[in-house]
Amino acid sequence: MQHPLERVDLPKIQERFDAYWNREMAGRPLISITCPRKDARPRDFPIPDSVESRWTDIEYQCKRAVWQAQNTAFLGEAVPTFMPNVGPDSFAAYLGGNLRFLDEKTSWVEPFVSDLAGYTPTLNRAGKWWRYMMELIDALCEVAEGNFLIEIPDLHGGGDALAAARHPDNLARDLYDGPDDVRRIMPILTDIYKDIFDEYAARIGRVQEATTTWIRALSRGRYTALQNDFSGLVSPAMFADFFLPDIRAVASYLDNSLYHLDGPSALGNLPYLLELDELDGVQWVPGAGRDRMMQWLGVCRRVLEAGKCLQIHVAADEVEYVLSELHHEGLFIATSAASEAEGRALLERIEGSG
Repeated sequence: MQHPLERVDLPKIQERFDAYWNREMAGRPLISITCPRKDARPRDFPIPDSVESRWTDIEYQCKRAVWQAQNTAFLGEAVPTFMPNVGPDSFAAYLGGNLRFLDEKTSWVEPFVSDLAGYTPTLNRAGKWWRYMMELIDALCEVAEGNFLIEIPDLHGGGDALAAARHPDNLARDLYDGPDDVRRIMPILTDIYKDIFDEYAARIGRVQEATTTWIRALSRGRYTALQNDFSGLVSPAMFADFFLPDIRAVASYLDNSLYHLDGPSALGNLPYLLELDELDGVQWVPGAGRDRMMQWLGVCRRVLEAGKCLQIHVAADEVEYVLSELHHEGLFIATSAASEAEGRALLERIEGSG
């Protein structure tokens, strides 16, 4: 049986992403299409009973990763990948927070910083969640060969990590009542972010050359997704004052970066992001209930016309319309199809029109 990574032309896909990062065209538009394989097999391993075990059972995570890769068709620029994951608050958990799990998609850290005055965040490598993540990455490295690439885990650093540690309501007040403490802490979080990324990349780099993350572009160097979802609760001026320096510093440290811009409440921050020379691009996500990308082509054009890369998720039935309305240099679309036949037909139409 052919391994999942053997079904894709990884060197060619990497070359197309090289062109993407340079805002160049490499033939047809860049598109990732995933769908169930026509010969997909049912799951043949048990699901742990408890919600927390479904997050933290390493054997289960490894089997799930291989099964998903084997039973998914990866078309266009889609590549089999899997992300070691304990949720968006993993960064805050590494600082000393305790994770809670609601369901298979939702986790959060209990706030644990009562006052920013005198607080200095530190990376606790002896802590439960850091040790678990290192064990999980190591275990995935053992089964990844030929099956999937390992993604850099979701890293909500900076403002999001501080909001999780402090609670978003409290951090919003801190911006008024203790702004100097926020400004003091943010560069420390930036340095911790770099340390975490370096350790992730060193472990994962033992078994693969390309770097990827949950925004599944490929990079030959350091790459991950940047984000600050907390910033949707504050003014663009406060975003620029308190949080933009962290984004600039991390983007400068990385070789490639995409900023996850989440929902209309964050759109006020877009002008600041587009002015960051260090940032390669933006992933625009309209948010729940606003997921038809054809309604947001104006935002997409702003990103592309600023000379930035754009990554968007588009429903299969609007891919061709969106492609007809946007410049293709620096554009990367991800979509999914209900079947392998539908996915291949869509790719053929795109290749025919290009």
